[in-house]
Amino acid sequence: MHTWLQDLRYALRQLRRNLGFAAVAVITLALGIGANTTTFSTVNAMLLRPFPFPQLDRIVTVWEAVPKQNNYHMSVAPANFRDWSERSKSFEALAAVQSWDANLSGSNVAQHVEGVHITSDFFLLLGMSMQLGRSIGSTDFQQGAPVVVIANGFWQQHLGSDPGIVGKHLLLNGETFTVAGITSPDFDFPPGAQVWTPLILTDTQKNDRENHSLTVFGRLADGVSISQAEADLQVIAARSEKQYPNTNTGHAVSVRNTVEDLVYGSRQFVLLLMGAAVFVLLLCCANVANLQLARAFARQKEIAVRTALGATHWHIGRQLLVESVLLALMGGGGALLLSRWGIALTRRSIPSFIVEHVAGLKHLQLDSRVFLFTLVVAIATGLVTGLAPTWLLSRPNVNDTLKEGGRNSTPSVVRHRLRRLLVISEVALSLVLLVGAGTMVKGFQSLTKTDMGFDRSHVLTFHVALPEAKYRNKSGVRPYYDRVLRDIAALPGVESAACVTSLPSGWSWNWVEYAAEGRPPAGPGESPSAISQVVTPSFFATLRVPLRRGRLLSEQDERDAPAVAVVSEEMAHQNWPGQDALGKHIQVGHPGTTGPLRMIVGIVGDVRPNPFERDPAPTIYVPLAQQPEFTSAFVVRTPGDPLALSGSVSAQIRGVDPDQPPYDVRSLAQVLSDNLSGIELSAHMMSVFGFSALVLAAAGIFAVMAYLVTQRTHEIGIRIALGARRVDVLRLIVGFAMKMAAVGIAIGLTLAALLARALASALFGVVQTDVVTFAVLTFLLAAVAAIAAYLPARWAAKVDPMVALRNE
Repeated sequence: MHTWLQDLRYALRQLRRNLGFAAVAVITLALGIGANTTTFSTVNAMLLRPFPFPQLDRIVTVWEAVPKQNNYHMSVAPANFRDWSERSKSFEALAAVQSWDANLSGSNVAQHVEGVHITSDFFLLLGMSMQLGRSIGSTDFQQGAPVVVIANGFWQQHLGSDPGIVGKHLLLNGETFTVAGITSPDFDFPPGAQVWTPLILTDTQKNDRENHSLTVFGRLADGVSISQAEADLQVIAARSEKQYPNTNTGHAVSVRNTVEDLVYGSRQFVLLLMGAAVFVLLLCCANVANLQLARAFARQKEIAVRTALGATHWHIGRQLLVESVLLALMGGGGALLLSRWGIALTRRSIPSFIVEHVAGLKHLQLDSRVFLFTLVVAIATGLVTGLAPTWLLSRPNVNDTLKEGGRNSTPSVVRHRLRRLLVISEVALSLVLLVGAGTMVKGFQSLTKTDMGFDRSHVLTFHVALPEAKYRNKSGVRPYYDRVLRDIAALPGVESAACVTSLPSGWSWNWVEYAAEGRPPAGPGESPSAISQVVTPSFFATLRVPLRRGRLLSEQDERDAPAVAVVSEEMAHQNWPGQDALGKHIQVGHPGTTGPLRMIVGIVGDVRPNPFERDPAPTIYVPLAQQPEFTSAFVVRTPGDPLALSGSVSAQIRGVDPDQPPYDVRSLAQVLSDNLSGIELSAHMMSVFGFSALVLAAAGIFAVMAYLVTQRTHEIGIRIALGARRVDVLRLIVGFAMKMAAVGIAIGLTLAALLARALASALFGVVQTDVVTFAVLTFLLAAVAAIAAYLPARWAAKVDPMVALRNE
C-alpha cells in the first residue's frame, strides 16, 4: 500500500509539473464521458426503460391495419376487441383504453383533466401497484357509483397530496366519482394521463364495428412472440371479415412492441444523437492517445534513467498505470458535473407539453450505469495509450539514450505513422460530425420556414371539451360556440376567431372515409379517406387559408340548410382531375352510413398536416352548425402577441360556462415549435457535438505539430543556418499538417456522404443532402486545421539556429 501511495504522490507531482497536458487531457475526457452519459441516459429513459413495468418487453400494442392503404394503422372497434379477448390464446391479458377529456369542477376554479377509460385488466396487465388505495377491478364495472384512479403528479399538484383523498368524491364532467386509489410516482401510462375510470359500454357499443376509438394493449403469454400473436389475431380477423364484410373487409391486425410504438417518432433522432456521442468519445480517446504518446516519447530519458537505476518493467508500468487512472478519474469527476448540467439543460429546453406526453421524459435523470460504463471505456483507453508506448520505451538502449545529452531521438517510423493515423482519424470523424450537424440544423431551419398553407403568426389557440352529460344530443353545443366566439370577437385586439376540429400542425387529425360523385363505387375496405375538419365560417379568414374557386362557408349554412362542404385543391384534384369540383357531391363516412350528401360549394388552398409531409392531404371542411362536435379547438387572430390575450380570453370562456375551462393555451406558432422541439433539441445537440469535434480536431493537430516542432528543433536550426527562410519553415510544418488533414478530409467526405444519405432516408423531410453545406464545413475544418498547424509553425520559424545547435 505504501508503494502505491508513493506512486500516487509522484503522479500528482508529474501532473502538476505538466499542467497543460493534465488540463487538456482532463477536459477532453470530461467532454467525451459527459456527452455520452447525457445522451445514453436519454436513450435509456426514452427507448429502453420509459416505463417501470415488469417484463416490459412482453407488453405490446395491437392496431387494426388496412394493407391496401399502405398498412394504415387505426384504433380498434369495440366488437373486434371483444372478439380478440374471447378467442385469442396468445395473451395473458388484453386491455383497451379510450381517451377522455374531463373537467374537474366543484373547487374554486374548474380545470381540464386528461383522462382515459380503461377495461378491467388494464392495471393487472401492466403489473403496477398503487401508492394509496387500490386499482380498478372487475367489480367496478357493475352498476354502482363510478370510481376513479388519480395520477400521483395530479394528486400532488392539484389535490394537496391529501392522503385521505381515497374514498372521497370528485366531480368530473358533472358526474360524481369515488377516488379508488393514487398511482405510484413513476406510473405514467398512457403518457399524459391524469385520471383513469372504467370503460363501461352499452350493448350497442359492444357490438359496434364501425367506431374505431379504442387503443388496445396486451401482455404476451409465456413463450409467445410478437409474430405468433399477430398470426393468431390475423386468423380471428379473417373470420370476422367473412362474418361482417361491410365493416371488416380489408382490415388486418398489427402487433407492435409498445415501447417501440410509442417512441417511433423520436427513436431516429435519439439513435442519431447516440451515434454522434460515440463519435465524440472516439475523438476524445484519439486525442488522449495523442497526448499520451507525445508525453511518453518525451519521457524517454526519464525512463532510461529509472531503468539504469534498477527500475523494472513492473515498477515503470505501475507508475504509468497510476497516472493514467488518476487522469481518467479526474476526467470522470468533470464529466459527472458536465452530464448533470447537460441533463438539466435538456429537461429545461423541452417544452412542458412534450415532457407530459412523450414517454420517459418525466423521469429523465443521470444513469449511473451509463456513467460507469463510459468511465471504464475512458480508463481503458488511457491505460492502453499510456502504457503501451511507454512499455516499449522501457526497453531502450540506456547508453544510447543517456549519451544523447537531452536531445530526443528521431521518432521511429511506427511511432510517426501511429500519430499521423490518430490525427487523420480525428479529422475524418470531425468532418462526419460537422456535416451531420450542419445538415440537421439546416433541415430544422427549413422545416420551421415551411409554408404549410396557413398563416401561423399572431394566432392564439386553445381547446374546450364539452361534457355530453351536460350538452345532451349536441343541442347545446352550437349556442355555446356561438356565444364564446361572439364574446371573444368583442375583446379589444381581436381581429377574428373561429373553431376547428383539429389544429393545423397539431398532430391530431380525423381521417374519414368518403364516397365521391363520379367515382366508381369502392370495394369493401377500399374506400378513399380524407381529413375531416368541422369549422365555423370565420376559420379560413382567421388562418388566412386562400379561396381558389366558389365560396367559403357562411352563416347561412345552418343545420336545416342544404348540406354543403368546402374541399382542398388536393381533394378536388384526386377525385375530379380535369373537371370542376364545384357542384359535385360527396358523402362522408363509412360506406353504408346514412350521412348527408354534401354539395361542394368552394375550393380552398391546401393545408399540410405537418411540416414533414411534402404532399398536401385531401381535406373536407364541414360547417360546425351542421355537424357540432363536443371537443373543438379555437383559433384567435390578434395584431400583436397572442399570449397577451390569454387571460382575457379565458375569462370570457369561464363567463359563458364556469365549468368548462380552456386548456392547452398556446400560440399557433408555439404549437408548431413544440412539435418540432425534438428535432430542434437534436439539432442543437448535434451542433454542440460538431463544435466539440472541431475543437478536438484542432487540438489533435496542434498537439502533433507542437510535438513535431520539439522533436525537429535541431533539424530546423540546421535548415535555417544553411539559408532556409522562415516562410520555408512555415511551409514545411503547415504543409505536413495539411497533408494529414487532406487525407482525413477525403476519408471524412466519403463517410459523411454515406451518413447524409442514410439520414435523409431515416429522417425523411428533416435531413437532405446539400452540396453547399458539405463545401462550407469542409472549408471550415481545413481552415481550423491550418490555424492549428500555423501556431507551432511560427514557433519553429522563430528558432535561433545558434541556440538550437548549442543546446543540441
